[in-house]
Amino acid sequence: MPIEEIERDIHDAYLRLAESVSSVRYCHEHYLDRLAARGGQRARPDRPARGGLIPWQADADAAHETVIATARAAHDQATGDLPGTVALLTADHPWALADFGDPRWDYYTPDLKAPSPTGVRVGALTAPSGSGIPPVPAVARLAGHGHLLIAAENQAAAGARSLLQALTLRLAVATRPGTMRFALADPLGQGEQLSGFLRLPAALRVGSGVASSAAEIEALLKTLTDHVVEVTQTRLTNVYDSVEAYNEASTGVSVPYHVLVLAGFPGGISTQAAELLARLARNGPRAGVYLLATAEHGQEEARGLGLAALTSTATALHVDGRGGVTWDDPDFGRWVIEPDVMPPAQQVNAWLDAVGAAASIHSRDLPFARIAIPAAQRWSADTTDGLDAQIGVDSKGEPQHFVMGSRGVHNGLVGGDVRMGKSNLLHVLITQLALKYPPEELELYLLDFKEVEFDAYLTQKLPHARAITSRTDREFGLSMLRRFHDEIERRARLCREAKVTQLPEYRRETGQVLPRSLVIMDEFQVLFSEEDRLSREAGALLADIAKRGAAFGLHLLLATQSPGSGSLTAHLRPTYEQMALRIALGCTLPSVSQAILGEGNEAATKLTRAGDAIYNDRRGEGANPVMRIAMLPTRDRLEWIGVIRALVDGRAYPPPAAFDPDAPADFAANPACAAFAADPCRWPEPGPTTAAWLGEAIEIKPATTATFENFVRSNLLIVGDEAHGHGLLLATLLSAAVQRSPADVSFVIAEFARPSSSFHGFFARAASLPHEVQMVGPQTALAALAALTAELDARLADSGGAPRPPDPQRFFLVAGLHRWQELAAEGEWGKQSEAAAALTRLAEYGPEVGIHVVMWADSFATAERALRRSGVGQFALRAALRLQSPAESDALLGVPAAAGLADDRGLFRDADWPHEQVEKFKPYSITSLYAFAESAFRRPA
Repeated sequence: MPIEEIERDIHDAYLRLAESVSSVRYCHEHYLDRLAARGGQRARPDRPARGGLIPWQADADAAHETVIATARAAHDQATGDLPGTVALLTADHPWALADFGDPRWDYYTPDLKAPSPTGVRVGALTAPSGSGIPPVPAVARLAGHGHLLIAAENQAAAGARSLLQALTLRLAVATRPGTMRFALADPLGQGEQLSGFLRLPAALRVGSGVASSAAEIEALLKTLTDHVVEVTQTRLTNVYDSVEAYNEASTGVSVPYHVLVLAGFPGGISTQAAELLARLARNGPRAGVYLLATAEHGQEEARGLGLAALTSTATALHVDGRGGVTWDDPDFGRWVIEPDVMPPAQQVNAWLDAVGAAASIHSRDLPFARIAIPAAQRWSADTTDGLDAQIGVDSKGEPQHFVMGSRGVHNGLVGGDVRMGKSNLLHVLITQLALKYPPEELELYLLDFKEVEFDAYLTQKLPHARAITSRTDREFGLSMLRRFHDEIERRARLCREAKVTQLPEYRRETGQVLPRSLVIMDEFQVLFSEEDRLSREAGALLADIAKRGAAFGLHLLLATQSPGSGSLTAHLRPTYEQMALRIALGCTLPSVSQAILGEGNEAATKLTRAGDAIYNDRRGEGANPVMRIAMLPTRDRLEWIGVIRALVDGRAYPPPAAFDPDAPADFAANPACAAFAADPCRWPEPGPTTAAWLGEAIEIKPATTATFENFVRSNLLIVGDEAHGHGLLLATLLSAAVQRSPADVSFVIAEFARPSSSFHGFFARAASLPHEVQMVGPQTALAALAALTAELDARLADSGGAPRPPDPQRFFLVAGLHRWQELAAEGEWGKQSEAAAALTRLAEYGPEVGIHVVMWADSFATAERALRRSGVGQFALRAALRLQSPAESDALLGVPAAAGLADDRGLFRDADWPHEQVEKFKPYSITSLYAFAESAFRRPA
């Protein structure tokens, strides 16, 4: 409830009381007038009086009693209404109306929704004795009305200054934090009277302290005058009558009120200061600048300014020698006000600290709702000529827009220190764009390499999203860039066919809608955290997308907290050159500011408040305008996503490509597995190859696959931890069983887990498959190998004759190569054992006749020790889990990356791939493999 409404309610109660008093007074003074006139007409000298009383006088007495009774009833009613009205208002607005001694102040917390200070409590209004009216708050007008002047003679100066302090305190604690700034001046007391208010943070004050010297006061008044000029010329212009009207209409940051608190006027005021003060008195209120001053008679006045210059535009309070206060109110001017007094310093300091703390959080916050796209304009814009959405306000409080796709601005870079507002900025931008443009006009690709900032857009189904991931792996980010790069080629082909060169021309020429696409990559520097093939490819793709994508409506917005590393700069120099838009949030190191804004530009180091940013769309050159980003807390963001989703109104949009780094990979989610489970035991015709689906690819593609074919070296070697090693063996078995019928494939599994191990009997569930699955252990493994070798010889013998149908595929799965004792050489690197030689021969010649070896070892060294380098060389398909050292990884895959894998990640390589090419994947969970083995092969009843 605005203070002006509070004041109005109290004033109405006062007015009813004043009307009753006036009625009584008037009736008392004039009740005989009309009767006298009537009596004069009726009275005749010859008519005798009865009992010595003239008849019309008796009538007058009766009329008098009636009028007085009526007036008294009205007075009593007004008197009775007033306390209740005041009590209710005080209960609703204690900080504005309650006496500082009220117990409620023990629990003071700033009111973040307090209204504008259109009035301020002065003290308690005391009615004349005998009226029966209790003291009620005396509220003097201020904002929107005029200044407030406390006049006093010399002997009452102390009381006036005490009231000045109490009024200043009331304004500080009763208004919304951040909406009031105080300029303090005490020329006579050298700052003593107002020094307590220096406890307020600098953001709530004008100037560095309490101005006391003539020069300091002149500088303070000049600052306030400049503020009035700036607000009048850039905010109000010829559109708004007052700062209140501007704040009500603006979507930007509200212009705060400025109050000049001046003790001891006109003492210590120079002629120049007097001229500035006179200007503020005339022009300040329209711009939200008000004077709160004590005017002490007897002080030497500066030329050009007397008390009359201020009193003409102010509410005047008069302090008498006894400490009482009167005011120039037309109805209650004769009533005395008992002024408020300052509470103890300890209490005051606690309140001011609370105000300062609240102001630091809320004083300049710009709620997103204030700039959100209005309901009537949502999903009504098109992106033909680019993207344009308000994300905050500039330093003047005017709307600050994010613009991309026009005026040479096609890509952007965002950076700043931790907790300076980068994530909030991205959320504001995403939400505004999604509110303004329909999904047919705008596609969003959202990648976050470190945090979970974008998860809500996936779970809440933002319709514009075409890809979303958080805490993603580098490989998924690279695949996204590849996909985006492919889209450039597709759009370039469409434009060539339409004989145009740019997206706007294509849309106008063909009438077809090609949406603009925006890739937002947060913490993109993770892509370049290693000096490898991936980072080199990512750098090349980013440079090409930034250079060529603009013409076809494809844009990049890269965000980071660490833009300045040498390797990153080296990879991205060509990309940075295409980043016309630079948004820099506060940062401590000049090198970070320069990495974002450009060489030599350290402007971002001057930003200290979270949410402030430099918006430079000239590649960091020229001016560095500061903006304030709107605030969009998580709860509000979820609500706005719901608003966006409600706009869908039955339309269908494809789900985004997504990668959840923590969700277990599900074997049944593979499309081929899902199709088989839906129609069990219906196998397709066998093809020339057999795919082993190892896990979920960490990129936008089908599952990571090891492809077996009747060709040399078509065997799979798995190296790493036991759990995932066993899982990959089982995934290989199930993959083959899904693709090939029992007549087309069979399996031999050699298990070497100890009986006490949790992996003993790991493959027992495979025995329920309709396929032939032979389980062997340490005692029977050698015999099984001999049988496979004999079968190999038979197939080789038959392969030289007349053409015949291909033999069924046979898979020999070895779970624990390093535990197979018969493979051990004589000595550390002595003569190869017969078993090892047989296994090597099976791996060398078996694939060509449909016999494949799939084995797991705990390390590459143990595999090489058993089979020697030549034997290991027969395994062209290789999967690595986390390995012990980069050297081991390099020996197995040709890259050191497997040494840095997370526990639930793997790398796959086919020897036929280009040098250093590997595919990262998430192995299928054992739980999902077991579930599929138990359920998918059951024939329908």
